[in-house]
Amino acid sequence: MTEAHDQGLTLHLITHVPAHEPREEDPHYHLFEQVKARMKRQGLWRCAISDNYCGGNVELHHSHIEFSQAGGVDLEKINQQLGLHLDDDGDFQEWIESPGNLEPLCAVHHRTHFGVHVIPGPLWEPLRYRAAEVKPAAEFVPADEVEDTETIVKTTRKTRVKTHPAKDGEVEVDKISDEKTKVKVVSGHHTVEEHVERRHTVDKAEVPRQRAPHKRGFFARIFGR
Repeated sequence: MTEAHDQGLTLHLITHVPAHEPREEDPHYHLFEQVKARMKRQGLWRCAISDNYCGGNVELHHSHIEFSQAGGVDLEKINQQLGLHLDDDGDFQEWIESPGNLEPLCAVHHRTHFGVHVIPGPLWEPLRYRAAEVKPAAEFVPADEVEDTETIVKTTRKTRVKTHPAKDGEVEVDKISDEKTKVKVVSGHHTVEEHVERRHTVDKAEVPRQRAPHKRGFFARIFGR
């Protein structure tokens, strides 16, 4: 059984962005605004994650294909993968700004500490199904906070001694030690890494059984024997 623990993960990414029109000049941008207005009217304008970490304004996230990546998509592949029937680039551009590719997320789950844009997919997806009181799978820590780190190491050791008779008439001594080392790396107000290591050791030794002192009898004490 592996105990719950935190571990640091540093990612340096180079994103490759295909050529695309400026967002402000996108002829389909009005569809994006229409989806937003419709969600608000229908009472759907809330973060899809909707947990106690939510914060900031709700924003629309391009969940399958990011707007900036639209220029590098194979239409046949996306039709097959998502079960779509897009006939040409015009249909595809409209789909990019449709509810099928848009998901409301708060700023925290969109762009910041627990954001889909800053946490790798395999670590972000579990946020959708996280049980109450369970820590998120990952948290984004800005570089300036990582530089301001403090490492705290605390080790505690407990030792017990047990004795019991051995088969050969000797006394067996067990020296049992339990050691726990707790390491915590704190960056700003975030705990970037925290884990506990436990070590259990048993040292065995045999010592001669102590014999009770020989008691002299009554006549031996009187006659000096």
